[in-house]
Amino acid sequence: MTEVTRRLIVNADDFGLTAGINRAIIEAHARGIVTSTTVMANMPRFEEAARLAREHPSLGVGLHFNITQGCPVALPARVPSLTGGGGEFLGSGAALVRRALSGGVRPEEVALELRAQLDKCLAAGLRLTHVDSHQHALGLPRVFDALLRTLPGYGIRALRLPREHPPGRGLSPGRLKQAVVARGLSLLCRPQAEKLRGAGLVTTDAFFGVTRTGSWSLAWLEGVLAELPEGTSELMSHPGYEDEELLAAGTRLRASRGVELRLLTDPGVAALARAGGVRLVNFGHL
Repeated sequence: MTEVTRRLIVNADDFGLTAGINRAIIEAHARGIVTSTTVMANMPRFEEAARLAREHPSLGVGLHFNITQGCPVALPARVPSLTGGGGEFLGSGAALVRRALSGGVRPEEVALELRAQLDKCLAAGLRLTHVDSHQHALGLPRVFDALLRTLPGYGIRALRLPREHPPGRGLSPGRLKQAVVARGLSLLCRPQAEKLRGAGLVTTDAFFGVTRTGSWSLAWLEGVLAELPEGTSELMSHPGYEDEELLAAGTRLRASRGVELRLLTDPGVAALARAGGVRLVNFGHL
């Protein structure tokens, strides 16, 4: 039998943000190709997400480390460099970048909040396979370095590096901004990859999803599967249901979540992966 040399982790971000997102992620795992998810420990539906994860042990679960949206898990007074005047995070990745560029983000506070979120997940009975970050905050060097110092103490060896791999299909109209973001993240990840190896941590060989965030199509997804490189790749996804709770959640990804859910549960997509010899895995297999 020929050994499988192309493996794919399909990770669904934002587990715990809304009930509709939680339901969609479980459906995309049970009926589709999602193999992994990352949970937001500081969001309103975290407890529900943790229960669902315990009920579906075949779903890999990591931490979607969040220091941009909502309230910290640690006491706000202990992480003032990450919060605004009301004790909440700054509200966007752009605001966090601006504070970081001015030298206002303290690595020790990043590590403190990271430990608080990890501890909350562990207390809920979750066995974490890896860590990634909401709005790609780990692209910031001080945030990344705090993760490197903290994760080994929790026995977590895998980390997402959002180094966009060319998906082999042209951009859809209006996606130039996403392409620029993807390029910037890839450049930031170059020195991080060497640091990660030096710390004994691992990541995937390729990554897909930043450029097409909010703009999936069947043709693009089929192209990713058909041209998947050797080794282990990650496909970042955001399935969900567009409901009132989502509209109030402060996310720009709304209608696109339903599109992704339909594609992730499309029997033809799963069949294409099987026909191409792609093995669906999670970060626990790294």
